[in-house]
Amino acid sequence: MSLSFSKRLRGSLLAQSRKELSRREARDILGLVLTVAGRSGAGLITFISEQAEYEDYLISAAQSARLPVHERKAFVKEDALLFSWEDFDDEFRSGLAAADFVTGSGLSRSEFLSHSFLACGSMADPNSQFALEWQLAGEKAAAELRSKLKNWGLIAGSTVRRGVPILYIKNAEQISDFLIMTGATELLLEYVDIRVRREIAAGVNRLMNCDEANTNRQVETSSRQLEAIRYIAATAGLGSLPDNLRLAAEKRLEAPELSIRELGEQMVPPIGKSGMNHRLRRLEEIAEELKSERSLSGQ
Repeated sequence: MSLSFSKRLRGSLLAQSRKELSRREARDILGLVLTVAGRSGAGLITFISEQAEYEDYLISAAQSARLPVHERKAFVKEDALLFSWEDFDDEFRSGLAAADFVTGSGLSRSEFLSHSFLACGSMADPNSQFALEWQLAGEKAAAELRSKLKNWGLIAGSTVRRGVPILYIKNAEQISDFLIMTGATELLLEYVDIRVRREIAAGVNRLMNCDEANTNRQVETSSRQLEAIRYIAATAGLGSLPDNLRLAAEKRLEAPELSIRELGEQMVPPIGKSGMNHRLRRLEEIAEELKSERSLSGQ
């Protein structure tokens, strides 16, 4: 049985997480996780996860932070790590209470986003819907995390589901940005491919009332251009392109349903149909050149 996109993303982020942590770094990670996902009660704070490997990572982080795990409990589908408030020093306790491990986190953007997702995040199957969400331990943590995400251009909506504060992002482009920021490159390419195919299908539906021949030509042209752009991205990388071609490639990825004229109008500054068509044709030529080079090298 294949793993869901969300579980594969969690595995990718965990694999990227640094194993050698200073005491300060370990405290920042553990503090963030317990702030956004820890449930308090009876002198204990509990973190629950279905990912046993991440709990192993947190146990190691706790050792580096000199904040021992009080107990580990195993259930049918999940494990729980229990920490005693008495084992925390005053600085760590006050940091949790004030959500300082969110607002004043010393982690990099990539580490912060990765560990907040590993702690309480999930992502829907992009074949069905574009949705990324965090289930938070409390309203204060939700508000502070929402503000932190906004600082990085990730605009999250909020709701409450069965008494649990939820932050969510349903904008496909911003979810792509999240994958870029966390360094999940392999899953980003898969996500973009799914997104393009869905948007092409949506574009075809919107154009059903137009002349069928023109529609078919436009979809065929767009698909050919997108294939070329994805090939360049997967081999040389879009960053290897001159700025004018890179911007044209990014615009085509953003709007696969638009005609060449409409794409040109959306460029900054706008360019004519002829100029936009020239850039897209050049991208196809570059893709063919890359294929020829790989063929000659035997790759």
